Formats: sequence, C-alpha cells, structure tokens
Amino acid sequence: MERRGVRDRKSKTDIADASQKRTTKTLPRNQKRGVDTESKPGSKAPFHYKDSGFFSYVLPSHSNTIFAHLHRFRMEELLVDCTFPLQGNAFRAHRLVLAASSQTPAAVLGTGVEEMANCLTPVGLRAVLEFAYCGDVTMDLSEDSVMEEVLDACQCLHMERLRERCMSKITTSPTTQRDKSLAVIKDMWDRGVGCDIAIKAETGETHSAHRVVLAAGGDYFRALLCGGLRESSEDVVCLRGVPSWVIESILCFIYTGQLRLGWTRIWELTDALVQFQLEGALSLCMDFLRDRMDEGSCLDVLVLAETYGLVQLGQAAEEYILAHFQSISAGEKFKDVPCPLLERLLEKDSLCVEIRIPLLSYSELQEALSCSLLHRSPRAKGTLEALQSLMEGNYRGPECQPRTPNQVLVLVGGDTVDDDFRKRVPSQTLWFAQQFHRGSGLIRSIEWKAFTKIPELPRLRHCVCLLNNKLYVLGGRRYYGALDILKSALPDMLCQRDYFSAVSLDGKVFALGGNHDDRQYLDAVEYYSPEENTWRSHPLDTAVCGHAAAVLDGQIYISGGCDSHRRCLPSMWNYHPTRGCFPRSAMTAGAGRAGHVMLALGTGLVVAGGLQPLWMGFGDQLLCELYDPTHDSWSPFPALPRPHVSPGATVLDGRLYVVGGFSANTAMDSKWVHCYDPKEERWEKLGAMPHPYTDLAACSLPLPDLHDLH
Repeated sequence: MERRGVRDRKSKTDIADASQKRTTKTLPRNQKRGVDTESKPGSKAPFHYKDSGFFSYVLPSHSNTIFAHLHRFRMEELLVDCTFPLQGNAFRAHRLVLAASSQTPAAVLGTGVEEMANCLTPVGLRAVLEFAYCGDVTMDLSEDSVMEEVLDACQCLHMERLRERCMSKITTSPTTQRDKSLAVIKDMWDRGVGCDIAIKAETGETHSAHRVVLAAGGDYFRALLCGGLRESSEDVVCLRGVPSWVIESILCFIYTGQLRLGWTRIWELTDALVQFQLEGALSLCMDFLRDRMDEGSCLDVLVLAETYGLVQLGQAAEEYILAHFQSISAGEKFKDVPCPLLERLLEKDSLCVEIRIPLLSYSELQEALSCSLLHRSPRAKGTLEALQSLMEGNYRGPECQPRTPNQVLVLVGGDTVDDDFRKRVPSQTLWFAQQFHRGSGLIRSIEWKAFTKIPELPRLRHCVCLLNNKLYVLGGRRYYGALDILKSALPDMLCQRDYFSAVSLDGKVFALGGNHDDRQYLDAVEYYSPEENTWRSHPLDTAVCGHAAAVLDGQIYISGGCDSHRRCLPSMWNYHPTRGCFPRSAMTAGAGRAGHVMLALGTGLVVAGGLQPLWMGFGDQLLCELYDPTHDSWSPFPALPRPHVSPGATVLDGRLYVVGGFSANTAMDSKWVHCYDPKEERWEKLGAMPHPYTDLAACSLPLPDLHDLH
C-alpha cells in the first residue's frame, strides 16, 4: 500500500533547490543545506540510522486550509490591500489572491487594480471574489443578466478559469481550482513577485515571502503578523535560534503542502513545527516517524512524543517497543532508558519477551541476584525479594499468565442456503475460529467451533457490539417479511430496524439509522446506557440504510448507505450525540457505496466491500479507501480480491477481517474470510466459513468471556 502523502523521492521539482534561489545570503560551501550532524534525542554520540535518505511527504488538500484562512482574513478585513468602491459599497480583498486566479497575475498585482472597478458590477465582483477565495461560484448563473455581468468581470480581471467555469457544463472541483491558485502563488514566490516580508535566520540568511500567505500558514505567524505586535509592521522578521534550512522547510510547506524529511533533520524540524504551531506540517513529521520507525529509532520517537505531548505518535512508538522488546533491550541505547519509563513498559500486558521471573532457571536467578543495579535501586526491592523467594523455593507471588487476552474471531448469525438448496435459512449459531491452518502453497483453512446460540430467534441483517466485556446482539430480522424486523436487545430498542449500524462509545451502545419496515428508512439514533438500562433517541440529519459506522479517537463516523430515495451515497459524516452530524469529505471510489464495512486502522478508517451504483442497477465494489480524519482526506487502499456485500467485519490483533456476504454481480453467497495485515499491506484469503453466510455480524472476543452474551 502506498502510504498517505508519500511520493517518489526522485521528484521532478526539488523544493529545497527552488527555495535556495530565494536565499539572499548563501551558506558556506562546505556546509550541506538541510543536513547536520546532531545527535538523536537522549544519545551521547551521533547515531547513523539505517534509512538515511530523504522522502517527500505531501499533505492532501493543503490548499483548502490555506484558502479557508485567506477567506476568513477577507471577512475580518485582515491584511487586505485593495478596495473596490462599487455603488456605495467597499469590496476589500487581497491582491495576491486575485492575482492567483488571473491569467495575468502581474497586472492584478499592479497598483492600479482598483481602477478596474469602473468595468465591474457588484454581482460580477462577488463572483470573482468567491471564485478566487473558494474555487467555485454558488450564485445562480442561469439568468442572462447575471451571466453577462460575471463574464464582464472575468474579462476585466483576466479571470480565464472563472470564464471557463461559467461556460462549461463540466466543472472542475473547488479543491482543484484552489490547488491551481496555490501553484500560481508558489510560482510568484519562486520568482520573488509580490513578496512583502523577509524572514531572517539566526545566522543572517533572509527568505522572502508574502505576508498574507505566511499568516494563513499557521497560528504563530497569524498572531505575529495580525495581532498588533511590533513585527506586524516590520518588513524583516527575525526568528532567533532557528536555522536557515528550517525556515526554508517551513516556507516550502506553507506554499506547497510538502516536506522533504530524513532522519538527519526530523528532530530539529519537529521541534520548530511545534514551536510555530504548524499542525499540518507536524502531522507529516509524525507520519514519517511512524512509517520509518525501527529498532534504532523507536526509543527516541517515544521520548520526542512524550516531550511534546504527541499522544498518537507515543502510542505507536510504545507499541513498537513492546512488540520488539527482546531485540531493543539488547541494544546500547537501551541503557539510557529512564527507570520510570522502563517500569511502565515492563508492566504492559503486550510486552513480548521470552522469559519472566517465575520461569527463570536456578543459574539465571543467581545471575539476576548478582546484578549490582538491582541492589542499588530502591525501586527494585520487590523484585529482589521475588528473586530470593524463587531461589529458596517459597515463592508466593502471581503465576505467569498470558500477557494478551486470547482474542478470537467470532461469527454471529446471518443466513445461508440449506443443504438441499431449496430455501434460505437464518442462523442462530455463534462460531469462533479455533485455529488458522496454512497448507502448502496458497492453501489456507480455518478450524471453526460452534459454542453457543443466539437466544430465542435466529438473526440476519443485525448488529453486534461489545461493551464492558459483554456482547450485545441488536435488531435485525428473523426472516424475510416486513413483520420479521426486530427491535430486540436488552431491553428492546424503541423501534425495530435492520441494515443499520451500531457502535459503543463512552459506556453506551449507539444504533444508527437503518430500515424500519421495508418502506421507511430511519433518521434517528438510539443509545443504550447499562446504568439506566434504557434506550433514548436522538435525531440523525438524514434517513439512511445500509451504511457503516465506526469509532476513532472518541468520534463516531458514518459512511455511505442509501437515502430514502434508494440512492447510493458517497457521504462521510462525523456524528456527535448532542451536536448532531457534520459532513466530511465524500468517498472518492465510485459514485456511492452501501452494504459495506468501515474499520479503524491506526489513525484512519478503512472502507471496504459493499456495492456501488452503475448505469443500470448496482454492482460489486472491490475498491477500498482509507480516510484520514486529521486532514479530512481519502487515499487509495488495496482492493479486495473478491466481492463482499453485506459482510461481517472486525479488527483483531491490528488486522482487518472481512467475512462472508454476497456478490451483487452474480447473486452468489460468499464463504470466504479475507484478512488485511498492515505489515504485508495486502489482503489474504484465510479460508472458508462453516457456511456461506451473508447479512451476518462479526466481532473479536476474549475466549474466556465467550459465554457472557446478552
């Protein structure tokens, strides 16, 4: 899988080289730009990483962020530098933004741009400003008079792209238009056109920039240039203690959304990005650290994350250390790990080690007791006592237990064709995967074991949720009639529903949308609180059925599904129990998706399986997508090898499992289990289910608790 933002390191345009042309004072010839010999955090000597190259990381839709800030500046009249007086109103704007959407930027940047107001009307100018700042025109252009005024404004200000937008029936997306405008601004920056401020490094090098773009790039520069400070009126701003190459990297990111990252510069650059509050650029550094982390760098990444409060990066580093603890602990740098951190790691259940104290042999116990460090540390008193009691044969401490729960893949309900191929039979059985077998070549199989049944009725098109180590089976239907749709749970939901989605969050179970009676889709969310033992209802912004939902970082996300007109949706929503739904960027693979699954993977959400609308009817959707909530963007994800419409899905040990369902193209049920391993970056067919179930649910459960069902 191509990771988000990673591009070929041999790009045609080297941003660092382009930036070097703007530096008015060059570095010494024997000093390589952007490369230093600093030590890693916490190390005593320079460390050479295995991967010492540089890689380009790009932030998707960076232009959207820049132009959103520019638009806000115009609304608040910050840093505006031109005024169009029209019919008693004063329209204020930024020359640079207008120039970015014009065919002749130099003419718009000229001092006489206000004189062009003579050939403009308020309607035409509003269209120009909306296009320049937002990349689109929302006003109704169907009236001839409106169209004429807008086209006159295009001719006056040389807005060829806006003219094409008005005349063409095929419109380019606003994001694409903003990308083009930012590229024009970057070109002007490369050539030094319109630059009105210089950033000075500690060593004296200066780098030119546009004041309004710099302010739009981040909170620090916005406060510096718009907050009434002394620097807001100065032409040269000095950033003390910041090397020239760091300033170059920051400016390159602001103008392009791109960073070139390597181990020799990542530490100092991350420190600067935290200082200057450049969240987008900082996220690229964290992507680099997660992507390139190895046994030589993981400890430093953890220290960096804890120093700056980068929670997700710290979790990733800690998980890596715990998984590779055996080899990391044998390294020289492990000696520098602080005792509190070491204690915290040793207490983790996911620590992967071959030996624990109760399993030490007599000679190993003697060797451990001879360690002078244990005798010098007051914190090691308990460990010494445990070692001594083991030597004497009177150990009374806890026995060794598995460090990680024995999680298993579980199938719940669904329906399948009976043995005579005469009718479909809903299932009441819960199966768990007892063992995965790997045969010769590509042959895989799964050993399944039935362990219990759903109480009372079989289920299909239902949902399951795990809350407080209890499995909740919600809604669905027992057979295929409109009266067979269920609302049963513990206690019953407020209304019956199937083809819905359910998640657990903050100690509650949420049931979202779904089909009510084969004629009406639901625009309501119900949530269940075990403490109150009751369901309560909240509105959902739209009625939806066949959608998917997942929780990531304490937020509920809803993707796709069909609306009340049976239209397949590409939408993505962020749902808050009290504030309602907030639209996010739509999915990009196909015109919509329903009957699919959505699963959390790392810091993103993977959408997989389901069907998509075609010219006539619906077809299988094999393409998958990865959603990044931080940047509100989608990126490609390895496609499924086989169709899975209305499957079950779960996450187990960091891997994604998609099971069963059917094919929209052939109407055949699927019996296959596919697994995505992030390390292998591909889907693998693990084998078949006990029966080719569709409309089923799947989850992962700790084996000792499988009997605890509700």
